[in-house]
Amino acid sequence: MIDAHCHLDQIDSPEAIAKEAEARSLTVVAVTNLPSHYAMSLAPLRGFKFVKPALGYHPLMVAANPQEMMPFIRLARAAEFIGEVGLDFSQAGVASKEAQVAAFEKILDAIQPRHRFVTIHSRGAVEVVLEMLTRKVVGPVVFHWFSGSLAQLKRVLAAGHYFSVNPAMIRSQNGARIIAALPPERVLTETDAPFTNADGRKTVPWDVGTVIQHLANEWGHEPATAEKLVEENFQRLLRRGL
Repeated sequence: MIDAHCHLDQIDSPEAIAKEAEARSLTVVAVTNLPSHYAMSLAPLRGFKFVKPALGYHPLMVAANPQEMMPFIRLARAAEFIGEVGLDFSQAGVASKEAQVAAFEKILDAIQPRHRFVTIHSRGAVEVVLEMLTRKVVGPVVFHWFSGSLAQLKRVLAAGHYFSVNPAMIRSQNGARIIAALPPERVLTETDAPFTNADGRKTVPWDVGTVIQHLANEWGHEPATAEKLVEENFQRLLRRGL
């Protein structure tokens, strides 16, 4: 299974969770909110086969942490996975809109062809994110927890990008509608742990199993077939540019 967007460093007992994911052969893209957080994750995750640290600079953290830009640019030269990056023009982020756009320009300039996996935050900002990705010729990327309109979804698909879906989406009317509109060949699974819930508790990476079951039902497949399709999508992104 694939958890394409997990805040491992913000889960209780992250090392134990990482070891359990490793034991389950469960691939986890361990996103971070700041470059300094990514740097701190490198040593603990060194040697893990399935848990992948991702270099992030969350849009809601940009304005208060401008000193993190140079570390991002420096660390991007060696990072294999990028995330969480993007824009947030919701009520929570609209006040820092200009700072976010300026930072995202620099982030996209720092992303190299070798960054074959990039997970993107786009809440309230799908059109601007898509325009910037297109102009900077970055992609395909993965739109994490997409919450835009179906018309925007179609434009993102037309640009060649992917989507990762999580347990919260399968329980919401809008999320289920988005999932139903996605072609299977563009779908990945995620938890966004610990910021989603499952069975009355905060999610952990193996809760992507509930998403796999939902996708299997949606696509008319057995869960094992749905899981294989998601794995193929992930591997297709990693092979990009080779």
